[in-house]
Amino acid sequence: MELEEFLQKVGRNIQKVRKEKGFTQESMDEGDYAVPVRTLQDIEAGRANFTASSIFKLSKQLKVKPKDLLDI
Repeated sequence: MELEEFLQKVGRNIQKVRKEKGFTQESMDEGDYAVPVRTLQDIEAGRANFTASSIFKLSKQLKVKPKDLLDI
C-alpha cells in the first residue's frame, strides 16, 4: 500500500466513524479538542498527511481510541 492509498483509507474511516457518532464536520471544530473544518475535510478526502495531534483530537472528540481511527 502506498501513502496516498493509506491516507484515503484512513480518511474514509474517520468520516465513517464521525457519521456513525452523529457529528458534523462543523461540530468537530468546537470544544477543547477542536479540529478546523478545512483540516478535517482534507483528512477525510485523503488530501492531508495528518498529524498525531489531529488523530489524538479526533479520537477525543469521537470518544474512540486513536487506533480505531487508523484501523483500516
